[in-house]
Amino acid sequence: MESNDETMLLGDNRDDAFSPPTPGLTRAQAFNLYLSHALSTWNARGYEFAAILFTAAAYPDTLVAAALRMIIIYIAMIVFSSSVGQWVERSPDRLRTLLSTIICNRTSVIVGSFVWLLILSQENLLTGGDNPAATPPRFALPRNDALKGIIFAVAVAFGIIERLSASGNLISMERDWVVTVAGPVGHPYDLMNLNAVMRRIDLVCKLISPILISIVISTTGSVRIGVLYTGLGSLVSIPIELLSAKRVWNGSAVLQAPRPVPVSEPQRPVAASGQRGIGIGSWWSVLRKYFQGLEMYFSSSVWMPSFALAMLHFNMLTWRATFITYLINIGYSLNIITVARAIGSVFEISSTQQLTTKIAVTPRGIVYLGRTSRHRVTSGDESNISLIQEEAQREDSVDDVQTLIGLQRLGLWGMSSQVLNTIPVVLALWAVSSQHNQPSTEDIPALLRRLTDELSIGWSLVLFSFLAFSRLGVWVFDLTTQQLTQTLVPKTQRSSFAGVENSVINVFEVLGAGAAIAFPRVEQYRWLALASLVSITLSWCLYAWWVRAQRGHLVHWEKLGAGH
Repeated sequence: MESNDETMLLGDNRDDAFSPPTPGLTRAQAFNLYLSHALSTWNARGYEFAAILFTAAAYPDTLVAAALRMIIIYIAMIVFSSSVGQWVERSPDRLRTLLSTIICNRTSVIVGSFVWLLILSQENLLTGGDNPAATPPRFALPRNDALKGIIFAVAVAFGIIERLSASGNLISMERDWVVTVAGPVGHPYDLMNLNAVMRRIDLVCKLISPILISIVISTTGSVRIGVLYTGLGSLVSIPIELLSAKRVWNGSAVLQAPRPVPVSEPQRPVAASGQRGIGIGSWWSVLRKYFQGLEMYFSSSVWMPSFALAMLHFNMLTWRATFITYLINIGYSLNIITVARAIGSVFEISSTQQLTTKIAVTPRGIVYLGRTSRHRVTSGDESNISLIQEEAQREDSVDDVQTLIGLQRLGLWGMSSQVLNTIPVVLALWAVSSQHNQPSTEDIPALLRRLTDELSIGWSLVLFSFLAFSRLGVWVFDLTTQQLTQTLVPKTQRSSFAGVENSVINVFEVLGAGAAIAFPRVEQYRWLALASLVSITLSWCLYAWWVRAQRGHLVHWEKLGAGH
């Protein structure tokens, strides 16, 4: 009787009954997935920008606090990002992992906002200085520099927790959930389309969330109101994020299936030599896992594209605080900078749509190359099979290999576009800097002064136009590299790989921040721009080397010679 009941539950077709669940999303599931990701990204982008404003308001007369805060957070990301990726990788319950990152991130923002409120409520900050005649408003705290420094350190600590939990959320979502639920090529919610929409959401939040915080602070005239807005926004979004993520999980059999977890290596016994020996052994174990992560990263077949993408984070010609400060110091107004940044964000958002369109219309030559490069996987360990290798075992693997080659070519196109568009940006920046360093033109004839002003306007147009064009290429390269790492890294290493990748990215972030500190003067920024061009060119060389190693060539010279 039990077997009959089991047969009725499983169905008559036992092959179908025991076959693995088919990936793919419905429209409602995709909406909830996008909603959860949008709220997480909105809060992360908002707090990232808000913390800069809070630090500037807490220490208005120096940039040391802001630079110190960012360097500490970058170093923490270098040290702990690999561990976060390994934690995500070794957590068998996908839902619990994602919900844990959401709760941890929102809690750190809420508590961190309270800490920032304590810092910004000191009397000297509320009265605009040390003027004894000024009356502090209500809910003001007495000034205490030592206590302020301690509270600032606590705020930095919660900033580290916020950044690490946001990194864990992104790894869990992009390297696990999205890859798991993505439908086959051609499905409305295949991996390519999911990546494009998710990145578009990220870029929209990157544009709008900081602007909204700025509007709240400028309208109310109080940074403390901005702190309250940031904390309350995170509090309100918690139940919506949790509910939307749980709805996706409830409706997806592939997400509910236990995730394959890599088998841990047996721990080597540590000689019992008291508490000191145990401490040394535990530290050695942590270091060994860290270096094992690095070994896994650099032994992967896709580490070169990932490293090339990380090198771009050294670029000084992006809308970071140092570049904005430089533009303000050489005379550009905040309105011009805001408009130029918004235009660049529009180009970034459009890159996600362009990527989807271009991959959908890849030439027939890619199909031919995909057929000739097809191979079957002979390894018996399914946990070490990448997504592309999984698809290569199916009957319809031509489209998947075609997509892989299309990604390689588009990534090379994106990097080439960024290099070519960065060259005019550097030239324009050198020209504008030279004009800024020249003496005043008040004593020269009016005609020559007008020609000088027109030349400055022309170089400014070149600077901001090609800067926007360069963002189109970098985000195409970012998206293609993300999908390459999603599909070429084995399923039991995707999250760990992403954690090490974040560590490498933050290494170049620290190098960029250190370079800005080493060359702080305005007239020295053009050398930082030139160094940025060099780093972008080296990144292109590394990626081109990898593409040539994968495909055997970069350009079909025979087709060019034949006039094709």
